[in-house]
Amino acid sequence: MVRRMRTVKRWNIPKKHVILLMLGLFLFVLIQLFFYVEKRLAPVIRDYADLRVIQIATDAISDAIKKRTVELKHAGQLFVKQYDQSNNVVAISLDVEATARVQAMAAESVRQKMADLSRQRIQIPLGVALGSEVFANMGPRIPVTLVPLGATEIELEPVLEETGINNVLLTLYLNVKTRVKVVIPFSSKEAVVSQRIAIAQELIIGKVPQYYFKGSEVVPMAPPMPSTPAAPAKP
Repeated sequence: MVRRMRTVKRWNIPKKHVILLMLGLFLFVLIQLFFYVEKRLAPVIRDYADLRVIQIATDAISDAIKKRTVELKHAGQLFVKQYDQSNNVVAISLDVEATARVQAMAAESVRQKMADLSRQRIQIPLGVALGSEVFANMGPRIPVTLVPLGATEIELEPVLEETGINNVLLTLYLNVKTRVKVVIPFSSKEAVVSQRIAIAQELIIGKVPQYYFKGSEVVPMAPPMPSTPAAPAKP
């Protein structure tokens, strides 16, 4: 009895087609991975990059202003005092020309510092961005770029503080605000960097001045004494 041999059909796929199929599968996986990163990881990385860049920019602004604090103080007499006939300080105002020089110097310092930061390479390890303590220094490093946007806003803020009986401490703060764009490979986002730095102080000892002139605004430095109600007349 003759047995029939079962033939096995073999697929004769050209090697070229196999390579194309593998390449297509690789591209499909790569695209899916990209969408996963875009949807899940990008917001986390972007938020961390924002915080990191804002911290770097804030420290840079503070460093730039503090390095020129002496120059800012010598830009002119910032506080102008007015005296009465008894040589008591009755009012204090800011010198317009001196404060204008301070604002110009501060704005230029911040502009130069932001320009320097825009040329620096800021890299964040992927493990740090994802909040992993174990893999903090592992994984690829994500490049982050800081792009300055617009002009820096400089504002002087005088603050009065009572330090004792008939003593007032007048502190002049420099409020700095600038806009930057944080650019990462996945996206970009605008952020506001602000800093508040004390650049001058004046301690007024003795009788507290009645008024402080903030530009065209007159601010009382010491509240008026409450009036004592008159005693009712006796019948």
